[in-house]
Amino acid sequence: MRTSFLLKCLLWSMLIFAFSVALFSFRSLRGLELKIANLSSPFRSKLAAKFQTKADAPAVPLSLWGQASHDVYLRHALAIVKNLKKAGAKVVVLPLPSDILPVPKILDLLDKLKKQGIVVFGATTSPSQYFSRSVSYLEDPKNWWVRQPALHRVSIPWGVLSMYTEPFAALYRFVPSQFRDFDTGEPVPDIALQALKRYLGYPDSLEIRHTPYYDSLGPHTIPLERDGFAYVKHSFHSSFDGGVFASLLPETDSLIFFPTRWSGKKEPINLDSSWAFYNGKIVVLDWGNLSQFQFPSFGLIYAQIVNAILHKNFVDRYNDYDLFFIALVVISLSVVSYHFRGIITVLVSFVLGVGIVVLSIWLFDRYSILYDPVYVLVPIVLCGFILPIVRLAEEKRVLEEAGQELGRREEAP
Repeated sequence: MRTSFLLKCLLWSMLIFAFSVALFSFRSLRGLELKIANLSSPFRSKLAAKFQTKADAPAVPLSLWGQASHDVYLRHALAIVKNLKKAGAKVVVLPLPSDILPVPKILDLLDKLKKQGIVVFGATTSPSQYFSRSVSYLEDPKNWWVRQPALHRVSIPWGVLSMYTEPFAALYRFVPSQFRDFDTGEPVPDIALQALKRYLGYPDSLEIRHTPYYDSLGPHTIPLERDGFAYVKHSFHSSFDGGVFASLLPETDSLIFFPTRWSGKKEPINLDSSWAFYNGKIVVLDWGNLSQFQFPSFGLIYAQIVNAILHKNFVDRYNDYDLFFIALVVISLSVVSYHFRGIITVLVSFVLGVGIVVLSIWLFDRYSILYDPVYVLVPIVLCGFILPIVRLAEEKRVLEEAGQELGRREEAP
């Protein structure tokens, strides 16, 4: 049995290895990639928060909630920008809907917002780009094109909202400088970089240096992965300990402001001190309609992206050793299957699967190292399922042959 089973075990191990490598080479499980890094639970959130250190947050969101037409949204945004300018905010990031129409009323409001001198406009590429539950078209660089929101009828400082994530995700991705303008073909930076130009005192026209490995804005370098994205991890220490919450009142077509505080301090707060919280900051106007009322919101994510660039808190993606781990897993489980019964192989496969998931999450939360084990889980599952069946079939064959041999001996004279 040993020789026969060894050959069959080797054959099946080679087939499993070849199949797993093919899946990895062609990225056949792209829809499942990064799912493990984005697993969420209260326990993980508390543990990840212990690994992170609090840092100053130059970029903060200001939430605006309420249904409104595009012109009403811009009109109220203008009122908010005036208050922020009075409070001393250095930059305001104003996201614009992808289906906004550059009619005279809209163009006039955009021009008034521009004249405030602190606004940069964010152009969306699709109404559902932020929280796509499937593989987004943003995965393909051929789709990295965007139109200027005013169709160049009004010259405005603008960038693209290239962020791509999922609901309750711990990982954000964005394209720093590789989008192109549909009309001119010129490169369009992400809105986070456009905001930083204003914040750091650079002109809006400053060119971002691009290489296959990084983008740089002055002294700030943004590492790029092979897919062209920059990776940022969700921060559980937002440091957004104050500010203002804005709400639309449709019955009176007016805004109402509420002072907010997230730190749990019990000192009394008022609206004037809450506005002062924005002094010297980059403020991301967080309109609920663009975030589709999901968490984390658009404004919270982009504030964290800007802060990550300033503090150089990026995620490093390591998938260079997938082939090594696939080979190691197949060899290890083949050896276990050869020497032990099938139930042991199943148990070892289960332990390996759980272990590699826990390891990948720990590396991500503790060291900001993104290792996606989805392609390594494939050979673990296949080995844990196929090799015990092969061993059982071989044992059954040996028993049948032994029974037949015993029967022939009994029949012999």
